[in-house]
Amino acid sequence: MISKVYLVITMLILTVVAITAGAFYYFNNRITEPVFCTMEVKQCSDGSYVGRSGPKCEFTKCPDVVGKGVIQGKVTVGPICPVERVGYPCPVPPEAYTSREVILYAENGIDVVKRMHFLSDGKYSFEIPAGIYVIDIPNQGIGGAKDLPKTITVKSGQTIEFNFSIDTGIR
Repeated sequence: MISKVYLVITMLILTVVAITAGAFYYFNNRITEPVFCTMEVKQCSDGSYVGRSGPKCEFTKCPDVVGKGVIQGKVTVGPICPVERVGYPCPVPPEAYTSREVILYAENGIDVVKRMHFLSDGKYSFEIPAGIYVIDIPNQGIGGAKDLPKTITVKSGQTIEFNFSIDTGIR
């Protein structure tokens, strides 16, 4: 009877040793082949690019741009000539735009968030966090805009188009 107990204990010990040795061999002698991902890239919504990586060659996460929006538009400036004939408007020189600024204020209409000179074709664009803003031009020199100041609410991912005119006062 004692010999049967010793035999069972010996078999259990040999089984445990065999399982341990097999696990040790498996984890230390695995042949791991390197993973090569393709050179593909993905363009993110902010304009940047990310590539593939990791054991499953997944695209890396794009940077978070949650909560941004755009206010953009075009300004017209005129009249430019003291006398314009119907069908023959005076061309607007680029300086009539680039010499003027558009200002984006916080909701209170006092704190400047961003400002820029109009582009030579009269366009402007602000990329800003979602929120409430006031758009205006400086009140200096000749020319004003009857549509300004204007309060604009921008939501995440939204592009607001706001066009307006500056009256030069030339008559």
